[in-house]
Amino acid sequence: MPSEHRSPLTRRRFVQGAALALAAGAAGGLVSGCAALDEFFTGKRVLADDTGRDVTIPTPSALSNVYFTSGLAQVFCFTMAPDLLAGTAISFTNEQLELLPVGTGDLAFMGSLSQGSVIDKDMLRYQDVQLIFSISGTDLTDVNVADALALQDQTGIPVFLIDGSFDRIGDTYRLLGDALGRPERAEELAAYCERIYRDVTQAVSGVPKSQRVRYYFAEGPEGLQTEPNASQHSLAFQVAGGANVAADAPLSLGRNDMADVTVEQVAEWDPEVIVAWDWQSRGGADQLIRASSAWQDVSAVKNGRVYAMPHVPFPFCDRPPGVNRFLGIQWLANLFYPGYYDVDMVEVVRDFCSTCYWRDISRAQAERILGMEG
Repeated sequence: MPSEHRSPLTRRRFVQGAALALAAGAAGGLVSGCAALDEFFTGKRVLADDTGRDVTIPTPSALSNVYFTSGLAQVFCFTMAPDLLAGTAISFTNEQLELLPVGTGDLAFMGSLSQGSVIDKDMLRYQDVQLIFSISGTDLTDVNVADALALQDQTGIPVFLIDGSFDRIGDTYRLLGDALGRPERAEELAAYCERIYRDVTQAVSGVPKSQRVRYYFAEGPEGLQTEPNASQHSLAFQVAGGANVAADAPLSLGRNDMADVTVEQVAEWDPEVIVAWDWQSRGGADQLIRASSAWQDVSAVKNGRVYAMPHVPFPFCDRPPGVNRFLGIQWLANLFYPGYYDVDMVEVVRDFCSTCYWRDISRAQAERILGMEG
């Protein structure tokens, strides 16, 4: 049931508020002191989101329930503050839940705005959601803004927009941390991801252009959808220094940034490496590509260089295009250029799960995630 977040105004509470205002006034002037006093008594404050909108949101001490417009935004939020999640936008498998914050499986499914889906607005009210985050995987668009404003108008709940683009991960986390009142955690994650990005890009920058690995990203049940360089979903591969054989393939209408291709096109491109969706869990084509006669003349198949992308708890390289990609760029850089980015991927996975997903896992678990068991 909805909970009451503001306690009655007592003499002690008034004195505390006045003291806070005086302290703030001494440090930053009377105006800021009055603002601090107002925040103390109303439990609300104003913070600008990444569109420049001034959004009235709960103060950190008053904030207890947040939600999100997508699974991508949920991943960002639970890496920051899993205790504040009012529900889930993702239906998780047991395999995923083993690697996610404790209690994730107990969250009520409340939907999302992704790909034509809807959010259960009655559940938002029932769970007493106070703040909703809309976080993009690339530059914020007019559609992002329109959807957020519509949801805010329909529910009366503030919707806070953040640009979650790959190359501004630090800014993303720092603004999210400000909104959630968790600046220390935000700085930890921002610095962690920025270090990964710096280390990977510096390592692969030493690879001569003539030695860049020519790869094909095989999506879909037959491996005949892919991500050209124009798609945001190819960014992890680009950061890891791969040369996309389908770089200029035209995007297909209604394919969510994918391009449709043929086996003949792939054979003509002749990639050295193929990264595919896993067939067991994602309905991908890694096994079909290895076994089908139609693919046997492709260099990646002939040389045994067809790899299923690890996908637990989220696909390493994309979908959602969030912080999971910072694990993916390490996996890809090590896969493409082990001589330049020489790391123990088992320990990389363990460290990432501990730092970002709040789970300490064993080497055996990390090996299973990487498909190394057996």
